[in-house]
Order: sequence, then C-alpha cells, then structure tokens
Amino acid sequence: MVTREDMMRRYPNCGVIEEEFENSKWFSVFMQLVFTLVGMYFFWLMLGEATLAARLDNIAVLLFCLWRIHRQRDVVCFVTDKGLIVRRQFMSLREFCDEQIHEERSFVFLPYKDIFLISDNWQEIELGKAEEGGIAVLPVHMQFLSRKNKQRIIDRIKEWQETHDDES
Repeated sequence: MVTREDMMRRYPNCGVIEEEFENSKWFSVFMQLVFTLVGMYFFWLMLGEATLAARLDNIAVLLFCLWRIHRQRDVVCFVTDKGLIVRRQFMSLREFCDEQIHEERSFVFLPYKDIFLISDNWQEIELGKAEEGGIAVLPVHMQFLSRKNKQRIIDRIKEWQETHDDES
C-alpha cells in the first residue's frame, strides 16, 4: 500500500499532503463481495480436480481474487499544497500487471496550475490551456470516489486557482 511518505519522497515538489482519498466505501465493499464470490467459485472448481497441475489455473484465479480483495481500499488520489497526485488508468495488460506489483508507478503529480478540467465521469483530467493543441487528456482512476470527496477535490482546485490567479 502506498503511503503519504512514499508519495512525498517520489514527488518532493508537491508540498505537504493534506488529504488522501480512496474509492467509496459502497463500491469497495461491493467489489470485495464480487471477488469473494468469484474466488469461492474457483475454489469449488479446484476441489473437483484430481491433480495439482489441473488445479493451478484455479489457484491462480483464487490468488488474484484474494489480492484484489486486499487492494480495494487503496488510495486513488492525494491532495497536496501544490497539486493532486492521482492514480492514472492503465492502458495495457502489461501496465495492469505492473500496477499490481509496483503500485506507486501508477501515480502522477498534477500541479493545480496545469489542471484545466475534470471530466463529468471522473475518468479523465484535462491538462493545459484552452487553446489550439494546448490540452492533454490523462485517463485516471477517480470515477468511484464518493460525491463528497469529489466535491472536496473540486473545491481545493478552485481554491488554489483563485488564490494564485494573479500570478499567471
């Protein structure tokens, strides 16, 4: 599990981490239940197999389910003095596998001054300025945050941008 200290070491220019957010409690419990049911099904299938070799695929799925149950409460966003540290969406199977082992690699620091817009579905953050070729889109893992936490993030971005508007 990634900690505040890990993120402050990885991004020393981010400032002090003020808050951290994880997926909503309801979503996490739902996904833990789904992975529990899938794991139970593959455990039941494994019991019917006669040899260890025949059980290996079921064991692999069972281990993956246990790992995902453990990871449901992971932090997806850190709010800092100078920006957000967000978990970006994986784009390939290789990145997904890498994220399972090296969780910290999926985080990226976004200074408040660079955040232009967070999409309505909270799956993308637009970075840059509203000009020709000035916007970059970053896919992120923030769609399952609670409404309250989404609003807190929006409020923090607006607060920073309003207080630093005269510096631009």
